[in-house]
Amino acid sequence: MRSRHRNHAHRQRGAALVTALIFLAAFSALAGAYAANVRSTIALSGASGARRAAFYTAEAGLNAGITAFANIFQNSGIPHGLDFEQSFTIAGKSTDVNLYESENCAPCPATQIPDGEVFGGLNTIPYRYVVQSISEVPPGDSTAHVAGEFDIHNIPIFQFLAFIDSHLFIMPLPNMTLHGRLHTNSDLYFQPDNNLIIEDMPPDQPNVQITSVGDVYRGGRKYNSSWRCWGNTVIDQLKDDVEPFDDLDPRTMGCTGNSNPVPESTIAQWNGSIKTKVRNIITPPVDIIDAGDGEYWNRADLRIVLNLNLPPGPIDFSEADLCPGGYGTLTSPPLNMITVETSTGATDLLRTRQLWRFMCERRGALFFNDVPTIPPVPPANTTVTLASKWMYNPDFEDDNRIYRRVGEDTSGNGVLSNWDSNDAICPAGNGVSPWWRPPSCPWPNTTPVAHSWFQDMDYRRGGFWNHREQMWMNLLNLNLRALIEWNEFNGSPLFPANDTTDGGLVLFLTVKGPDSDAANNSYGVRIFDSADLDMRNATFTPGVVDPTGVTVVSDQAVIVQGNFNKKDKFPAAILADAIWILSQGWEVPIGGFQNDLKSVFDLSTNNRDVPTRDAPGGAGGRASFTSSSALGINAAFLFGLGPSTRNPEWYNGGLENFPKFLESWSNRTLNYRGSFVSLGEPQHKANNWACGSGNSCLGSGVYDPPIRAYDYDTDFNQVENLPPLTPKVVYVQQRIYTRVYQ
Repeated sequence: MRSRHRNHAHRQRGAALVTALIFLAAFSALAGAYAANVRSTIALSGASGARRAAFYTAEAGLNAGITAFANIFQNSGIPHGLDFEQSFTIAGKSTDVNLYESENCAPCPATQIPDGEVFGGLNTIPYRYVVQSISEVPPGDSTAHVAGEFDIHNIPIFQFLAFIDSHLFIMPLPNMTLHGRLHTNSDLYFQPDNNLIIEDMPPDQPNVQITSVGDVYRGGRKYNSSWRCWGNTVIDQLKDDVEPFDDLDPRTMGCTGNSNPVPESTIAQWNGSIKTKVRNIITPPVDIIDAGDGEYWNRADLRIVLNLNLPPGPIDFSEADLCPGGYGTLTSPPLNMITVETSTGATDLLRTRQLWRFMCERRGALFFNDVPTIPPVPPANTTVTLASKWMYNPDFEDDNRIYRRVGEDTSGNGVLSNWDSNDAICPAGNGVSPWWRPPSCPWPNTTPVAHSWFQDMDYRRGGFWNHREQMWMNLLNLNLRALIEWNEFNGSPLFPANDTTDGGLVLFLTVKGPDSDAANNSYGVRIFDSADLDMRNATFTPGVVDPTGVTVVSDQAVIVQGNFNKKDKFPAAILADAIWILSQGWEVPIGGFQNDLKSVFDLSTNNRDVPTRDAPGGAGGRASFTSSSALGINAAFLFGLGPSTRNPEWYNGGLENFPKFLESWSNRTLNYRGSFVSLGEPQHKANNWACGSGNSCLGSGVYDPPIRAYDYDTDFNQVENLPPLTPKVVYVQQRIYTRVYQ
């Protein structure tokens, strides 16, 4: 077990998502200025000029050394070895620079940036260093010696409710109340239809901090002055002069009513809770989460790949590899391969065998959605005569095998019960019953249910129609909780269950195929049945001071279905090209198969509707999500935010539409607690705003949005509770500077 500080340090190194913040350009400018001074001073005659030249060279070397250290952090590293001994040549003059770790402060204890400064109140993990620079300049070999002390702050980016690299629109239709920091590297637009309130939430969120590199607009846009001023925007000031005390005083932002930004004189009335024209935060491109060369890929504990490039089966592993004890024969039609890969992209044969054993023993916890090979037709049990893509009967090669999901927590409430049973997956066997066997299944059992995977080992399911982007999806689907628990129950064959490196578990999930690098492909990953990430509490121990957690990464789109990390919450994050949300009720049994939604379609509103149930007995689905607290997601989200298809500066759905939806929610509530971060446009999905409620966007109405109960997760205010490999920004602060005369 590593020390708590070391765990924090690894947690916050931030993979390749390190960004540069404030002062780095200033240090580079200082080095250039000192070089110019050296050139002018060296022309002076005599020892006095040489001494000045030596000092200027030494000072330039000191700042060059600090900048070099900051760049190491910027590139996701920590200085070591030869990094501490450097030499620089400035204006033809050399200087030797030595750096030292400050005792007990590499890293220092976690602290906060003081209130009143830009990003005041943010937690940081500083690394403190002492630097000295020595330069000798002839004639007379005049020697100059300068020294200093500086901090490099590592600031976790998931301490923002929203951190957006492009324009940030906050324009909700219903009332919205927000807590947490907001930052945009461009302009910020407030245009609610009703009431938008941005307020403090003592004691966990005592301040309000809104920062923009550009301007703030209220009631208009710089490219369209016709927008009317609707609703109210109320933002807390950084003062507490009016009762009730112990919270900040609210102030209403008046509407400019045109395309002009809110004047700086007006912004000043918030006493520092709103700051515009702050220094731009340089962010890396979104492709740093790519498979193959991104640091998340390289540092992942497990890489699971649905490979569409490999020729379909037969499976290369024996039945003994997959199902110890013999649970049937391998008679499936050809399947796409699901494998574990090494960081170099090679198949990890040992762990792939273990992954296939997991797929056998936890039926339906890992599978893929195929694409239909015959034209879609309406289901037989529907009265709708329109043959539509979302009403399909896919044919997979020589049989209509559509694999059903495992009967574990199919209600998505984080509790295993008889409501979650699915008799169609009853295992065959005798002796000791598998612990995951649904309680309704007979035991011993000599007769597997017809069409179950225990007979044909088929690990695919029917097609998934993406109405938002009008395409079938090739999806890799994972029951994350089942993977975590199977791994810990079987002695960690896939990853160390007690891993604390980088703050916990990092999983990379992807689809590789001919279109993996395409600008708009049909690939994606779905996470389901993971309301409780660790019911046995063996991988993630609840209630500890410094809990580990899980970060799921994909270079493709990720779909989160149903509750996620809602029960016994742990530090969690999802990083993806795009992120979509489905209700637990997306799935519905049709024709005896537990399959994806395909028959529920309302022609009167042209909307997909949430199905009435998703498991036998009516568990899950609409009936389970009628209360305001029913569906919940606790995770930080990092994703690509698509621009408008009409104009890059036009409305892209705004904060109220992060993330995206695919179905009609019919006034149901989505409770989200986390942090939204977008570093730019997605690489492989459009992820544009698609109009809901029957409006025309991408050809037809796509969804009715839920009631959005979105908020910052204040647990992220403590660095111990941040997800593994949380991205960070870097802030350099020089503390002490001295000249030593010789």
